[in-house]
Amino acid sequence: MQRFLLSLLIILGSSNLFAQSIEDIEAQVAKGEYDKAKTSVDAFLAKEKNAAKPDGWWYKGVIYNEIAKSEKYKSLAPDGRNEAFNAFKKYYELDPKAIRATLEQHVRLFDIYNGYFDLGVAGFGASKFDDAYSNFKNALMVEEYIGSKGYEYNGFKFPAFDTTLIQNIALSAYRAKRDEDAVIYYKKIADQRIAGKDNVDIYQLLIEYYLKKNDQVNKEKYLALGRELYPADDRWYQMELEEVDAKDKKALFAKYEELMPKYPDKYILSYNYAVELFNLTYAGDIKPADYKEKQQKLEGVLMKTLAINKTYPEANVLMARHYYNVLYDLQDEMQAIKGNTAADQKKKADMKTKMNGAADQLIMYSQTAYDLYGAKATLKAGEKGNYKVVAGYLSTAYDVKGDKAKADEYRKKSEANN
Repeated sequence: MQRFLLSLLIILGSSNLFAQSIEDIEAQVAKGEYDKAKTSVDAFLAKEKNAAKPDGWWYKGVIYNEIAKSEKYKSLAPDGRNEAFNAFKKYYELDPKAIRATLEQHVRLFDIYNGYFDLGVAGFGASKFDDAYSNFKNALMVEEYIGSKGYEYNGFKFPAFDTTLIQNIALSAYRAKRDEDAVIYYKKIADQRIAGKDNVDIYQLLIEYYLKKNDQVNKEKYLALGRELYPADDRWYQMELEEVDAKDKKALFAKYEELMPKYPDKYILSYNYAVELFNLTYAGDIKPADYKEKQQKLEGVLMKTLAINKTYPEANVLMARHYYNVLYDLQDEMQAIKGNTAADQKKKADMKTKMNGAADQLIMYSQTAYDLYGAKATLKAGEKGNYKVVAGYLSTAYDVKGDKAKADEYRKKSEANN
């Protein structure tokens, strides 16, 4: 943070009308007698003719700012820094040329900013978040005034938009549980479309805030901004999913259908949808009424998942599990054909063809998963389980195909993975 060294340059007043009074104040300031100087300047400005001139306001600003910084005198003006700032603003109003201030490069305004900023830092460090919020906010007030005037000190000037300071204000308010105030300042950052890894949580906070407020317009506004500025982040669709009761499968699936086109390249979103469909289709004791349709839907979602990324074994495993169930269903249908008529034999032949086709699919996805797991240096517990499962599927599929050698090979591999 830029620091501003304040040099107490005393400029003698030029007005003969109240030279002695100003000289008295100047002398007290020069000696550091800020208690006496405060009394003098207050009395001086109490006179209407003096209050219409800039010099008294200049010295009030000087004196009250020094009092605010002084352990010895600060009790004389509990809000001294703000009174100093207001006095300087009055000075600038009454003296458009601002000769005294210009000769010092307006350093006293920068000094007031420093005072507020340092108090904000100290308050935050001491977990006095209300104090930190107030002081950082006051620092921004002074900064904006300086910026509006175009003032700079030794080549330094404040940025047009001070992201760091506004973050400090917002975070202090948030930690002080002043959510309404925090949102005001977080919105300033978001509305500037400021990205960067340190700011992503701002968009999430705003989305959650407006979701609680049931303000769909602003929720969608900041959700869209988050998606645009951080397209790789998964939190946006996760937050949308959290709006739905996961137990309400109809609503949940409708939400997935809404999200899939919005996030077409999100592997985890697509995979999780497939898992939900798989569980609904196969995990229950009773098959759903639209069992065949659910199988087709599951396969379609898994195909989209694999199109996003084929190198993740999990989707291949899930597809293999799906085809294992398909093969199991076909076997049941085959066993249900009890007759030996020509028509029955044709049905069995057709069923055998379907079983071979399902076995081929089971082999393809199981082998892909098996190879992906086999290429890993180490496997987690769940991965070891899947590795064993797909080896077992390969053995089953080759049995169906009538390839005893391959079936035995993968059976042994499955057993070896115990």
